[in-house]
Order: sequence, then C-alpha cells, then structure tokens
Amino acid sequence: SAPTMPKVSGIACVTVLIAAALFCVASAITPSGSVGGRGFGDNLNWVSFTEGIAEAEATKKPAMVVIHKSWCGACKALGPKVAQSSEIAELAKDFVLINVHDDEEAHTTEKFKPDGGYIPRVIFYDGLHGEVLLDHINKKGNPSYKYFHTGAESVVASMKEVKELFESDAFLSKGKAEL
Repeated sequence: SAPTMPKVSGIACVTVLIAAALFCVASAITPSGSVGGRGFGDNLNWVSFTEGIAEAEATKKPAMVVIHKSWCGACKALGPKVAQSSEIAELAKDFVLINVHDDEEAHTTEKFKPDGGYIPRVIFYDGLHGEVLLDHINKKGNPSYKYFHTGAESVVASMKEVKELFESDAFLSKGKAEL
C-alpha cells in the first residue's frame, strides 16, 4: 500500500507563515553595522569603538567617534539631527562611524577626552597615522567644549574638513612624527 502523509492543520500552516513573515520584517529593520544607530541613525553603518579603530587603521580611513549616553538630553537632541541629515549620510561613505554609548566609554582612552568628559562629543580619528585629530572641532561652538555639537551643520562642517584633509597629498605623505 502507498505511504500516507500526515495531515497538517490549517493553524499549523498559518503559524509557520506568520513566523516567517515576522523573521523577514525583523531582518529588514535590523540596523546596519555591529551596534546600530542608538538614536544616531540606523541608516548609517555604526560600529563599536574597538571594531571601528581597527577598521579605520586597516583601511587608512578617518573615523568619526560619537560618544553619548542614553540619559543625556543633549545627546537625545543631537541623535535625530545626525540620523536625518542626508549630508552626513553621504559623507559617511568616506568614514568609519564609531558609536560609543553609555558604559562603553570605558573602552576609549584619555585621548578621546582632550578637553573633558562632557557629552555628546564628536571626535575624529586618523586611521592613517593612528592619532586623534584634535584640530577638527565645532568652530561655531563653545571654545571650552570644542567637540560638543548641537546640530548636523557643525558635524557636516567637521566631516568635510576631515575629508579634505584625507584628500590632500601633504597629509597623506606625512609620517606620524611630522603631525
């Protein structure tokens, strides 16, 4: 006699279809990068501090390091401005984006606190020479808090400066001791 197939209930089929649909939706909204945007844009490729420094040095690219806290009002205000900026999204293609959140700041070094431990701080790292780029600050901001940004415009201006620096032959040919 022919083998018989077990009967599958309609409920079981519907359950499998719902589970598959939920998996697809979850996959589609998973943020890019290893850490996600954490309020600074899941559309951008954010990575952890350790991963980002290694990637910047391996690729010889600049890194933009954003240090922020979940409880910080100024951080919560800056995040959506960065996330919604089409200019930052375009410039981000030339940077490694490092998202340092809450207690992860302990993984950074003192050189990422050049003028204090306030937040948020946006600091640029030179993956070519392995140094923090101290001169790339919020030029329109408070001189006591050089790396504090309140809007996308100042972040864009700093990113453009760093991008231009990395495109200059003089910078690219300098040795670490000459910086």
